[in-house]
Amino acid sequence: MSNTTSINSELFANLVTEAQMAAYENSVARQLVTVFDAPVNTGKVLQVPLWDSVSAASLTEGTAASASNTNTTSASITLAEIGVYHQITDMLRDSAYSDVAAQLGASSGRAIAEKIDSNVFSLFSSFSSDVGPGAGSELTVDHILKGAATLRSRKLTGPFFCVINPLQAYNVKKQLTASGSSNVPALSQVGNDVLSAGYLGTVAGVQVYESALVAIDGSDDAVGGLFHPMALGHAMRGTLTYEATRQAQNRATDLMITAIVGQAVLRSTYGVALTADASL
Repeated sequence: MSNTTSINSELFANLVTEAQMAAYENSVARQLVTVFDAPVNTGKVLQVPLWDSVSAASLTEGTAASASNTNTTSASITLAEIGVYHQITDMLRDSAYSDVAAQLGASSGRAIAEKIDSNVFSLFSSFSSDVGPGAGSELTVDHILKGAATLRSRKLTGPFFCVINPLQAYNVKKQLTASGSSNVPALSQVGNDVLSAGYLGTVAGVQVYESALVAIDGSDDAVGGLFHPMALGHAMRGTLTYEATRQAQNRATDLMITAIVGQAVLRSTYGVALTADASL
């Protein structure tokens, strides 16, 4: 029996390594939400227990305290497959100067990271309240301040993260840099940072991120989110996996890179949506 890629699939290990590194390094959502590792052979639905808060009572000396009860609820994260399929022809593999498997691995990892992020960010509309200006209106610094105040009024102390589409962020940056007025300096150090570095950074204790994966609808509006990490959950079973199959009739090798992931809103009151215009 001759050596073929079908019996030497370990040679493609660099592909899955590149894919896994790219997925972990490029996913924004995994850094901002609560991440769960899903064990193997435990079903495809993860149940996350959620405890209600309790209140302390004033005690009277010599008098027994009353027992405090707290009810538990749960949030479910359903796992599903996401993946990328490639077919590498022998001609490509043997003609390319670079390592085709490694290059495709990095590209696939970034694609999986983007899919994870877009799935998580699509949950922003499920938060219990929306403090944005609404469809067709521009997002402002005040809406971020209002979102932070709303979460703090719910007895949350942070950290807080905000993810908005870059086209939503445009007007916020414009405000902070006073770019609509002539000969007017930036309104704050945040504005100076925007002018020098191009990103918003931290506003009112909220770390603001821009992502094109916050979807824009057909009316040029987008739903961003400002949230505590416990607002959203992301689960993943194991790591990225791959399978290589030789296709002799095509003189090629099929490669399938897969991840088992899921996402859900854990506490809808731990985040606020920011619906706003996403056009220039």
